Amino acid sequence: MMSDEILFEKKNGLGLITLNRPKALNALNAEMLRLMHQTLLDWETDHTIQVVLVQGAGEKAFCAGGDIRGVYESLSSGSDHHTDFFRDEYALNEYIYTYPKPYIALMHGYTMGGGMGIAQGARFRVLTERSKIAMPEVAIGYFPDVGASHFLAQCPGSIGDYLAVTGITLDCEDALYAKLADWILPSHEIDDFRVALEKLDPHADMTQQIIQILTQLSARNMPLNPALEAKQKVIDAVFSLNSVTEIMAELEQKKSSDAPWIDEILELMHKRSPLGMVGTHVAIKKGKTLSISACFQMENKLSECWLPLGEFEEGIRALIIDKDQSPQWIFSLTDLTPEKIQELFPFLNQYQH
Repeated sequence: MMSDEILFEKKNGLGLITLNRPKALNALNAEMLRLMHQTLLDWETDHTIQVVLVQGAGEKAFCAGGDIRGVYESLSSGSDHHTDFFRDEYALNEYIYTYPKPYIALMHGYTMGGGMGIAQGARFRVLTERSKIAMPEVAIGYFPDVGASHFLAQCPGSIGDYLAVTGITLDCEDALYAKLADWILPSHEIDDFRVALEKLDPHADMTQQIIQILTQLSARNMPLNPALEAKQKVIDAVFSLNSVTEIMAELEQKKSSDAPWIDEILELMHKRSPLGMVGTHVAIKKGKTLSISACFQMENKLSECWLPLGEFEEGIRALIIDKDQSPQWIFSLTDLTPEKIQELFPFLNQYQH
């Protein structure tokens, strides 16, 4: 089990996983997912491994997502490789939530999409000042998956609905405030953190030792002046509404010179995939009352129904392949009535919210 694109090391009780595609911002491909899942399974019963740390190579990204170019090629060629990719990805993501040993995700740099999938189930989600966090799938005609119907649903108030429907990027302070991370560690202390993890006492409580290491370094678990905090009252009032159409109408009403961010969000939403926003809005609301396993099951079924519609393919074409930045979305907001959503995704009714 060897690949230059994902590296595995055992160092004095530390199991170190390095995503090693820095030029591709450490995007996850099918082989990386399979190797990571198998290695974690092996390490679960390996008594020489006390703790697992997952990191990205280079300074730009922990992991900027899944290999969506590969998904596009599979869809456009009529292959079913993309089905296997998503199934394997979700299986790994769900497994991480129940991993019996401390699993640490070092979310340094861009952490988006599939990168969030391998980070959010971690016992320790560690940011640095360079972290950029997002679930931007609505920009490419898809919905936030990899467990987002669970982890975004856990954000305070309606922040998860806001992040999911807009696809905006958060800095480290806002990500910590949104409860999408546990600690912020200064990037110059990353090496010290890794070294300290090799000196854990196997006979003492691992979680407490890791907390002590983070505390003895300059890590903190409280945000400083998060911009989201000042916006939360408006976000809660608007993004708790029952439809994307209502949300956008309410944002129009709230536009003012005192809150330029509202204009920016509206402009962004007008560019997003209508199907992406509406499907996402429904999934996140349902996820608020579902178990983690039910969320992954719902996302898997949603993906199976979604991909043949062509919206995702068009989004990838416009933003990744041709880079014309002009996706021709298949559906409009007015098309996407509750009846139309029921027709496209008939299984969703079994997930009550």
